[in-house]
Amino acid sequence: MATGITRQRIGWVTALLYFLLSSATILSNHQGGLSSIAPATPFVLAVLIARPRRDWRSILIGAAIGSMAATSLFGFGWASAVPMAIAKVGEVGMAAWLFRKLRVRRGYFGSLDRIARFVAAVGIVAPALGATAAASVVAVRFGLPFERQWRIWFVGHSLSMITMTPVLSLMLTGAVGRMWRSASRQQRIEGAVLLTATAAVTAAVFAQNDRPLLFLPVLPVMLTTFRLGLPGAAAAAIVLALVGGYATAQGMGPTTFIGGDLQSRMEFLQFYLACTVLTTFPVAADLSRRQALYRRLRESEARYRLLADHSTDIVLGIDTGGRITYLSPSIEQIVGRSPAQLQGRRALEMVHPVDRDLVLVAHRDAVTDVQGTQIVEYRARVTSGALRWFESHTRAVQDDVGRVTGTVSMIRDVSHRKTLEAELSRAASTDPLTGLANRRVFDAALAQRIDVAALGGIAGCVAVFDIDHFKAVNDRHGHDAGDHVLQAFARIARGVMRDGDVVARLGGEEFGVLFPGTGIEQAQALCERLRTTLSATKLRRGSSIVELTVSAGIATIDGMASAVAVLRAADQALYGAKAEGRDRLQLAA
Repeated sequence: MATGITRQRIGWVTALLYFLLSSATILSNHQGGLSSIAPATPFVLAVLIARPRRDWRSILIGAAIGSMAATSLFGFGWASAVPMAIAKVGEVGMAAWLFRKLRVRRGYFGSLDRIARFVAAVGIVAPALGATAAASVVAVRFGLPFERQWRIWFVGHSLSMITMTPVLSLMLTGAVGRMWRSASRQQRIEGAVLLTATAAVTAAVFAQNDRPLLFLPVLPVMLTTFRLGLPGAAAAAIVLALVGGYATAQGMGPTTFIGGDLQSRMEFLQFYLACTVLTTFPVAADLSRRQALYRRLRESEARYRLLADHSTDIVLGIDTGGRITYLSPSIEQIVGRSPAQLQGRRALEMVHPVDRDLVLVAHRDAVTDVQGTQIVEYRARVTSGALRWFESHTRAVQDDVGRVTGTVSMIRDVSHRKTLEAELSRAASTDPLTGLANRRVFDAALAQRIDVAALGGIAGCVAVFDIDHFKAVNDRHGHDAGDHVLQAFARIARGVMRDGDVVARLGGEEFGVLFPGTGIEQAQALCERLRTTLSATKLRRGSSIVELTVSAGIATIDGMASAVAVLRAADQALYGAKAEGRDRLQLAA
């Protein structure tokens, strides 16, 4: 119910104001026929722009009532009231509909494309339809020339809507009021001074008829626009229209240079005002957009600085030449150097020489792929001399025209993670009891040597060891003693074998040794040394002495045989050594 009352109130207020504006226009028209000034039409259009779609019906009905009352009392009489109301309301309704259809309802001075659509909607299409309807009415009822009346209506309504709609829209949407309320005392004084200067210059220009000085008011109008934005442009346009309109109506001002009657001079004044609005309002809209952009940029930079200054990660800015342009304070607690010490230095100097190529490639990829994020891990030495791992996420930085001006990186110390990864890698490839390589590592190394043999290279040999009577050791001395025996074998094997040999625990008490690029004689000699060293070792377990012996089978890696076949051959040789009495070696057949 309340909404219905509000809409009725809007409709009646629109009817009253439309009646007053239309009546004043009709009474000021001493030329006969249609008027070249139409303040009521842009007023209603501005109301439609400012109000939601659900209020349009009440507004248009109110405008129709006001139009019929003014036409009946002061214009062409009751008989012409309805068709003239249809022409006027239909024109403004068409303009509002085109606003929505052409998507220029909001921010219609934000770009040249929107300005063009705005001019097409309210300056061409809508007034052309209104002019056709209105000129037809006066031509039929009063015999006035259609072409002249059509031109008067079209020019007057087109220029009125282009000139006054933006100004009235800002006023009705409250933009001017909001700016005034939010302005400081100094800003209000500045606004008053600028508008007073605009009024003074305009009055001086329109108070004389000797010189065509219409360009002079543009200076204070533009200055007001630059300082006060869209509300300032609207206020300056109102001042220019009031002062220039009054002077022109009194036969004063530079408009007298064009000659003709008052209607022609008023049309020229409207054209002048329209040009001024179409010049200043886009500038004001662009300034407002830039101010909003700068404000968001400052807020973003403040948030960025806050995060960078209190983050444990390092924020690094680099220019296209690779020199440091920004470093967050966290660099000091991580690396031990202040941002001032590193500013202007080449970023690659901080990176370990082995990893510099990786970092350089990531930087170049970031500059090339401006939408992507490049991630790279590298080592760097800190002030203490310790070598630490860092992970860097890098993106390109672009200027307003899309040109890359550098990169920004978020850097995190990942030394702890790399240590855990190394430990996990060792755990995944190491037998936990003996510390030797596990079966997975041994199989991978054997497969690699078989590939070498397949290519005609010297692959090497494989030996499989098995601790003799290991079950008896466990049964007699316990599993702890068995673990001690396995660990003793691993310790002795690492001492006997060469650095490049792979010693692995294959499972239980069985071990494997891979001799890369080694002939059978040398492999046999190494295995024999291991066997004899182990047999000479006496392990004390409490009051007992544990003696160790091993048996082994040795096979040559053949490029024609698979890994399974090679290990099978070594196992068969091992079984042969066991069968012959243990504590001995045997070569595969």
